[in-house]
Amino acid sequence: MSAPPEEPTVAFPQARRGRREPRPSSSLISSSITATTATTVSAPLEALERDEIRRTRWFCYVAFVISVVAGGSLGWLHGNRTAMQIMLLAIAASAFAVAFMLYRTRDPVRFRRPSTALGWVVIAAGATTAIPFFGAFSPAPVVLVLGIYFTGLGKSPRMAVVLYVLAAGVQGAVGLLAITGLAPDIGLVQAGNLDLRQQLIIQGLVQFVFAMTLVIARLSRRAQRLAVEELEREVRISAHREALLIEAREQLERALRPGHGRFTGQQIGAYALGSVLGRGAMGEVYEASGPGGLVAIKLLSQTSLGNATHVMRFFRELRTAAAIDAPNVVRVLEIGEHPVPYLVMERLEGKTLAELLRSRRAMATADVLDLVRQVGAGITAAAAAGVVHRDLKPQNLFRHGELWKILDFGVARALDQGDTLTAGQIVGTPSYMAPEQATGATVDHATDLYALAAITYRALTGHAPHASGDLAETLYRVVHTAPRRPSDLAPRLPHEVDLVLAIGLAKHAVDRFASAAELAEALGDALAGELAPDVRSRGSALVRAGAWADAAQVVPHRRIARG
Repeated sequence: MSAPPEEPTVAFPQARRGRREPRPSSSLISSSITATTATTVSAPLEALERDEIRRTRWFCYVAFVISVVAGGSLGWLHGNRTAMQIMLLAIAASAFAVAFMLYRTRDPVRFRRPSTALGWVVIAAGATTAIPFFGAFSPAPVVLVLGIYFTGLGKSPRMAVVLYVLAAGVQGAVGLLAITGLAPDIGLVQAGNLDLRQQLIIQGLVQFVFAMTLVIARLSRRAQRLAVEELEREVRISAHREALLIEAREQLERALRPGHGRFTGQQIGAYALGSVLGRGAMGEVYEASGPGGLVAIKLLSQTSLGNATHVMRFFRELRTAAAIDAPNVVRVLEIGEHPVPYLVMERLEGKTLAELLRSRRAMATADVLDLVRQVGAGITAAAAAGVVHRDLKPQNLFRHGELWKILDFGVARALDQGDTLTAGQIVGTPSYMAPEQATGATVDHATDLYALAAITYRALTGHAPHASGDLAETLYRVVHTAPRRPSDLAPRLPHEVDLVLAIGLAKHAVDRFASAAELAEALGDALAGELAPDVRSRGSALVRAGAWADAAQVVPHRRIARG
């Protein structure tokens, strides 16, 4: 009825109240960065955006050098005085625009603002003033080619087209005026020795080079994006295979263990114990036969019998589980204390969610929605009985026929009682633990709702929202960082699911759904493309505040009050 846990339930000592929260050591931060880099690649657009910011910074440095050299050279050239003055003013304006762009590249959030386009326009307009001064038939258009190619590699095709039209328009207008004689050719380099046909051919070639430069740049941008997407897919597949290998190793170790336990063949009350169904942190679960047929009996392990805390926790599970009567919570038939504390439960046939997720990367959306509805009903019944589970995870959810059952209330706590048993400790499973639980703060029904949202994330995407090879690192991520956007990990998911899970996994309990029914309803609406406007607004606000990793890399998490 149970399986080895995907991740152990842990109890960490909590920092004393009033003390400053300890900062992670440099080694922890380093390992976090290394682990994240090794197993996760940012979404293609994020990676390309960071590359664009770096390229823009270097482009600004080069543009500044060109401006200085060009401005210093004008004094040695004897061109048209008016054109020279216009060009000098343009160089000065471009220098300010370069400084503005460098400032914007220091913060990706500022760089994304539409007003950043103003810097590009000023720089491009400044560069076009070289055409009248040097002449439409001079090498000056080479500078414009560089600008067209650079902006063509950027995120915005609209900006690339605008700058191309600006450059091509100025070049074409100056060239046309010179060819037709409608205005005097004031450029340093003139076409006096070229006939009309040669001038037209040269200007046509310049326009052709401009257009082809834009096309090549956009094709290069597309090739970059496809390459990053392919790399991301390969890394995700590799990480999933690695996780499957670890789970397979654990399963093999379990299979090699004997099916008999220390109580196999013995009598507990009216029940004859058979083989071991599973082992957990504190006890063993045996198959047993009794007057009503087959049952499952959980007994404290020999190690736990000598641990007063484990004994008290086990007795709490007996009392807690017996107090909840709901179809989606494992049914308790009997409790006893002799010869060892034991809990008699209904015998379940099937697999845990953890076992099901080992056999497939992610679940169908309809199955996940059914899971959320049923498990949500279970934790709602627990809340009605005044109980917070505190350790919801795939290991503790069992598929019995068409029913999902919640198992293991060993670390549950009563809402209306002080928790002296685990006071001063952080209890639960880090990957599915709410931030307030990870910091040892007060937990309530919202804590279980967070865990249900984390399980939903895992079942839909094939990845836990926060996971690493180190428990302390995972706890740090739960509290301080944002997970990957679900639709990045599972592109088949509607973007509305991102909004729903942003609410479900909100760092602050007040920002989450008020009930499991709300979460299930919102998820169903999102999957159907009919998300309610108020839920969409709440989710969008949290996404803008950094609910997902693409924004959280640059925006600290902010509290969004529920409206």
